[in-house]
Amino acid sequence: MDAKYEKQMAKMVDAVQPHCDEPIAAAMTCSHAGSMSAVLLSKLMDGAGALMKSFDLPNPVFIAVGTDTIYAFKYKPRGFKFKIKKEVARWPRNEVKVTSEQTGMMCYFVLTTASGESYPMEIPTMMGGKELVRMFLDALPQ
Repeated sequence: MDAKYEKQMAKMVDAVQPHCDEPIAAAMTCSHAGSMSAVLLSKLMDGAGALMKSFDLPNPVFIAVGTDTIYAFKYKPRGFKFKIKKEVARWPRNEVKVTSEQTGMMCYFVLTTASGESYPMEIPTMMGGKELVRMFLDALPQ
């Protein structure tokens, strides 16, 4: 693995680690699936942004993968750093399944909990981000 990507991942893990009860293996900022196109669409049509408002997690959301738990946090970007604001959800890792697909410049994944909740997410992979996204996806349960 390229040291550049390891350093980027370490920066995200370091931002969220103080807010978690266990060691964090990987962390990533994610958006609701379709939110990039929904943002463009909402500029053209009033009310199209309602697609994003029905989601239970903030958009974007900071996802952290621990040994036993997957965490979701509200956060605020601070230049090239992240200010973690508050935990918004957590799921037992052994009760979560993740499916993913990479297409073009985006990676889509769906986090599905044992209770049947599904969270479709997307992460841009342009500008060399594919390796960083792969590190994150490899840490998630499959």
